[in-house]
Amino acid sequence: MIKKIQTDGLRLIKTSLSELAYEELKRQILDRRLQPGARLNIDSLSRECGISSSPLREALVRLGSEGLVVFAVNAGFSVAPLPDARQMQQLLEFRLLIEAHCARMGAGREDPESRVTMNKALASMAALRQKGTSYKHYRAYLETEQSFHQAIVDSADNQVISASYRELHLLLSVARLSVVPESNNFGSDEAVMEHRKIVSAFEERNPEAAEEAVRSHIAAARARMKSGWTPASTSPA
Repeated sequence: MIKKIQTDGLRLIKTSLSELAYEELKRQILDRRLQPGARLNIDSLSRECGISSSPLREALVRLGSEGLVVFAVNAGFSVAPLPDARQMQQLLEFRLLIEAHCARMGAGREDPESRVTMNKALASMAALRQKGTSYKHYRAYLETEQSFHQAIVDSADNQVISASYRELHLLLSVARLSVVPESNNFGSDEAVMEHRKIVSAFEERNPEAAEEAVRSHIAAARARMKSGWTPASTSPA
């Protein structure tokens, strides 16, 4: 049975109330309408969304497994805080290890599907650069870029690595959304060019160039993030 629920002027159509609650809460968290650290009162959310508490709890548990929500005894659910400096460093180290390895493994393989995905994502990223730096466009850019990097990882044809990387998509998104969009630290012309170099290396079937292009891109992303990141208030200086 199809359910229709009106939330903040946005009409959502879902076959599952739990899925509806999950998508809506995820949207509000990623769009920063629900701020990091904000308490999530199930009764209030239930009234706001017009659904019972059970599907909301299911959605919150799912969001918790993805790192967007945390639960504490006697405190309940709340939006996960922004990653601190150490966590940001660890995420970048993870990306560097996984993506550099997969670029070297995948660039020499006959894998047209990954190349098509990367080219489509690159075209979309370049187009989104012309649409502004609102959170709507910024988030769309990051989601498109994430599909690009997932294609790099998938090109290595290692299902274990691909699944591990995919599980961190939302956590990576939260970390990158903590960078101020107006600073152009993501979605920059430089970043688009860096992705283009990665595509070129794959099309040339050059593993060494692909790995180096990925390493250069992540190093540049690290520098942009450092200059534009709005750190969590509890993070070290």
